[in-house]
Amino acid sequence: MPHTLFLSGTARAGTSALVNILNQHNHILLGQERYFHKFRQNSITRAHFEKKRFLDIRDGDTHKHGGLFVPGLQQRFANAVYTGDKYPPMFRHLDYVMEEFPNARHIYILRNPLSVVESYEARFQNPDDNWHQDWRAGLEAWNDSVARIAALPPEKLQNFLFVQYEEIYSSPRAINALFTRLGLSNLEPEQLRPFVEKFAKLNEKLVPRRDDIRVRVAQDANWEAYKHLGSRLQTVTSTDEKPQ
Repeated sequence: MPHTLFLSGTARAGTSALVNILNQHNHILLGQERYFHKFRQNSITRAHFEKKRFLDIRDGDTHKHGGLFVPGLQQRFANAVYTGDKYPPMFRHLDYVMEEFPNARHIYILRNPLSVVESYEARFQNPDDNWHQDWRAGLEAWNDSVARIAALPPEKLQNFLFVQYEEIYSSPRAINALFTRLGLSNLEPEQLRPFVEKFAKLNEKLVPRRDDIRVRVAQDANWEAYKHLGSRLQTVTSTDEKPQ
């Protein structure tokens, strides 16, 4: 049975993109909110990650955009060192998840609150986007997330790998550093470079800067928790190197 791996953070923190990157590795098979409703209902169990059930997406498991988006699922599961799922608001269900999966590893992606809340607001203001949460909801969720994770005792925090949104997509080396921390081999830079280039292009399409929002974030964001989690990051340089 593969090890269980969960990916979380907050909405608008790049969790979907990171799933796509992690699934480039033959020894990882992660869902895109594969069990969205099970997490939300606190009904997710270890049995949901056994092969037959994990590969069998049923009504009530997730929403229309969730699932497993990797070719050759049978073989990928057979090769997997890690299987799991991403659920951004896992911080709201930590007690249940950590009791049910005491040995699971967690990747937590940390993004600065200014960008998170401006992204919330940009989607909220877009009439073509079915998004109902404004910047206030974004700041509340971000504060709640970093506070709950930062409050975990050391013996639970040791199961978490923390990555910085602003760094993880910056270079193939930064991505490979995460694979190394998971105990996996590195991938060729050429395989990862399209994701880095896509992130760079997205960064050029900045959402509107809102100083009225930024001043509220500066006043009300939980910077203490953010710095505490930031101290657990392992930074890498942006220089590419050959895989190990």
